[in-house]
Amino acid sequence: MENENQIYISLAGMTVEINYIRRRIPRFFRDYRIEKPENGADIVATVSPEGVAAELEADPSVGELNAEKSCIFRCIAERSPYFGSFLFHCAAISYESEGYLFGALSGTGKTTHISLWREHLGDKVEVVNGDKPLLRMTGEEPEICSTPWAGKEGWQKNCIVPLRGICLLQRGDENKIERVEPKDCMKLIIQQVYLPRDKEALFLTMGLLDQILRQTPVYLLTCDISEAAVRTSFEALTGKPYPNK
Repeated sequence: MENENQIYISLAGMTVEINYIRRRIPRFFRDYRIEKPENGADIVATVSPEGVAAELEADPSVGELNAEKSCIFRCIAERSPYFGSFLFHCAAISYESEGYLFGALSGTGKTTHISLWREHLGDKVEVVNGDKPLLRMTGEEPEICSTPWAGKEGWQKNCIVPLRGICLLQRGDENKIERVEPKDCMKLIIQQVYLPRDKEALFLTMGLLDQILRQTPVYLLTCDISEAAVRTSFEALTGKPYPNK
């Protein structure tokens, strides 16, 4: 007999079996659901009452439903490096189907900045994921893959786009951007990476990160919350002139 509390999803090319507790869980994954695969799943994420309790003990304010979502998130993030991807805490957008990451410490303004891109650049901008996309390598090209964990705004689209640039934000009174060597801002980059507890998965994560940083330009952006800030980051990241309205 099949488990009634079981669904399957696809993330970054991985098939994931989810064994859940609360009936609202399938709705959270609705954009990523697939039929049960004939050959089984790559990752099995099983929620236990003990796991939910541990999440609630760490942060009682999240509530039981979000605690269960966090349990599933951790199961996937711990295993994804074995399938060529890892989780990166950032906001990910695409412009004309090419992807860009905006990373910063919590509260520094990455959500505000991608909101400004949407406001001033219109329909050519799509939010791939507002908080926790997966990054993966397929052949020679790094890619951004969305997930349903998309921050409080819930901005996400089930898609995969090529990664063309990483932009690290910091607040400032003027708008300026410079390309930097990853080694010069590695502490901030590592702070955005989900680091698995399993040593082999951690080793694989660092290898994937190294591959991506070797192929992807990294920028440091100091900005305010104006259209000028959008122009500054847009022209550097895309290499295109800022579009006239």
